[in-house]
Amino acid sequence: MNRVDQQPSFILKSQAFKETSVIHQVFTRDYGVLSIISKGSRAKKSKHGSLLQPFKRLLLSWVGKGELKTLTSVEQSGHDEQLKGTSLYCGFYVNELVLSLLHKHDAHCELFNALEKVILQLSENLDIEPKLRQFEKTLFEEIGYGLLLDVDIDTQEPIKNNSLYNYQLGYGAKIENNAQNPQAISGGTLINLRENKLKDKVELSQAKRLMRRLIDAQLDGKTLKSRELFI
Repeated sequence: MNRVDQQPSFILKSQAFKETSVIHQVFTRDYGVLSIISKGSRAKKSKHGSLLQPFKRLLLSWVGKGELKTLTSVEQSGHDEQLKGTSLYCGFYVNELVLSLLHKHDAHCELFNALEKVILQLSENLDIEPKLRQFEKTLFEEIGYGLLLDVDIDTQEPIKNNSLYNYQLGYGAKIENNAQNPQAISGGTLINLRENKLKDKVELSQAKRLMRRLIDAQLDGKTLKSRELFI
């Protein structure tokens, strides 16, 4: 029986199973997304039920050869980040993105670090929108669809701050001559998205619209339940 000890992990989603157990979808640093059952964790005398919550950096140990692993121990690692209000909804959103867009059992250490970072940033409740765009961008890089934000894909000229572009999925940015096109995005927004320096409301709105379009294409018709929390 395969055993893994003290693997850095975050719980993405949990579902009650039978009377006292829970099945968790977890994102681990070295093993990617996988399913773990915590037997008896909903019982009153459970030693670690209170630890098995989203947004806590945990050290999980488990055994099992099959698709569903069995939790053997859990410890909290690092600070206990408290997410409230909008930050809490955003936390559910980033968790759902990871669960929806990653293949199971594929390790993504950089994305794991990015998730840890964005949870800390959300707990501070400052400049949430730029932090979400940065996380989304890292997610796309990790799944092999990194954004091309350096040059006009047709001319190979550097993106210009005052020009308008249309970012085409799977292709890149190209000059957009129709300012009324709802997909038009300023070069300044693309540059600041690339450099993680988004600032004003127009840039943030354009970047959010672009990333949502890219994410929706990857979801292929699937909807994110966490988005409904913002409505």
